[in-house]
Amino acid sequence: MPTPGLMFVGSRVIDPSKTSDEKYNRFYNEEHLPDVFSHGVCKFAVRYKNINTSSPMPYIALYPLEDVAFLQGPKLGKLVEDTKISRTFDNTDINEHVHFEPRGYEKIQTFEGYGNSDKSDNHPGKTVVCVAMEPAEGQDDDFDDWYRKQHLDMLSMCRGYLRTTRYKKLNGKKPRYLALHEYACKPDELPADQVKQVVATEWTQKILKEGQAYDRDVFELVQVQGDVSLKL
Repeated sequence: MPTPGLMFVGSRVIDPSKTSDEKYNRFYNEEHLPDVFSHGVCKFAVRYKNINTSSPMPYIALYPLEDVAFLQGPKLGKLVEDTKISRTFDNTDINEHVHFEPRGYEKIQTFEGYGNSDKSDNHPGKTVVCVAMEPAEGQDDDFDDWYRKQHLDMLSMCRGYLRTTRYKKLNGKKPRYLALHEYACKPDELPADQVKQVVATEWTQKILKEGQAYDRDVFELVQVQGDVSLKL
């Protein structure tokens, strides 16, 4: 049986003095994403920009995969090789201009906010809160229970919440777990007051205090291509 997953690609311009943000985004939106689709990688892709302007990962591209086997087979190598020479950058090696940080994940869970699962007009969130975590040693089951039995239920009551998709890193490097929390609002409209209450529970504080790693970034939607009725 196929195992659904995610190709998560962080990226940044190597030399901003030589490559403008406009040119970088033109490359990604008009050249790279269409090339990815032409290789049959996925049916839907979405790009986000980090609201933290000093972040070492200013952009992410998310490619939902029907089967994570793609990331371990020859098709990935062919994609990389076929898209190495960039038309936008005058037929030079794109790796001279853009730094990519690809990660592979298998899907664990999709949790829909109340009233969202049956909507026909599904759409990606205008904002995605990206949380990478590593639970305390030997506490993976408790970590999973926390998400399924408390955290997501409470989070779904916050204003603008759409859904959460959870993943586990294929190569086992820490932090292994990724949660993508999607919201219908823009980053400056996130319900910080409500989220503060959600993370104040005894169970949440235990998870955060004992965990080995916790990284949180907030991203704003840049581009969606492909079948927009699909979800992460």
